[in-house]
Amino acid sequence: MRALVTGAGRRLGFYLCEQLVAAGWQVTGQYRSERPELERLRALGVELIQADFTRPEEVAALAHATARHEDLGLIIHNASAFEPLAEDPAEQLAQFDRFYRVHMAAPFQLNQVLAPRLACNANASIIQITDIYIHGPAPRFANYVATKAGAHSLAMSLARQLAPAVRVNTIEPGPILFLDEHDEAWRQQVLARTPLAREGGLEPIWQAVQLLLGNHYMTGASIKVDGGRSLAII
Repeated sequence: MRALVTGAGRRLGFYLCEQLVAAGWQVTGQYRSERPELERLRALGVELIQADFTRPEEVAALAHATARHEDLGLIIHNASAFEPLAEDPAEQLAQFDRFYRVHMAAPFQLNQVLAPRLACNANASIIQITDIYIHGPAPRFANYVATKAGAHSLAMSLARQLAPAVRVNTIEPGPILFLDEHDEAWRQQVLARTPLAREGGLEPIWQAVQLLLGNHYMTGASIKVDGGRSLAII
């Protein structure tokens, strides 16, 4: 079977591609920008397709290229854009449009084209990566969180629309892997309000993916993978 993983160029998406290959999947990965590390995925046999999700025509090209694979059984919508809310109102609007296109419009567009292909294969799944902060949005990240919440809503609608042929679930990460720009003070502040008091790393997300793939009676579910962080934000 084949999986499509978006945001495969780095961090979680890169890791999920590696794990899927190791588990016997054929993998297509979407990335926005070329980087040397991608050669590792190519060496593993991952089909890599460049697409900027702020450009609908590039999303369409990715969808139609992926639709050629009759064995498509899984889509993991992982691509993400993240930054704090800008101070300038015009830039805030530009941010919102960019986040909307990456978190909502691109997955919606891909699902439109690829859902019929998924439905031809047994136990097909769509997994949307969202964020625990959709339940406790912070004003500093309003645009980011709002569009991630929109992605969650679309996934829940799709779970009803595509059942019983395709299962649709979401994973809500917490502090699994800090960004380079997160300074030590910020990290300690977050971990102090996380019951398990540590970064989770990427493996727990893969474990959640395995759960969703293996349990054939789950659709419309959301799994928090956050070390209990959501207990402190809602």
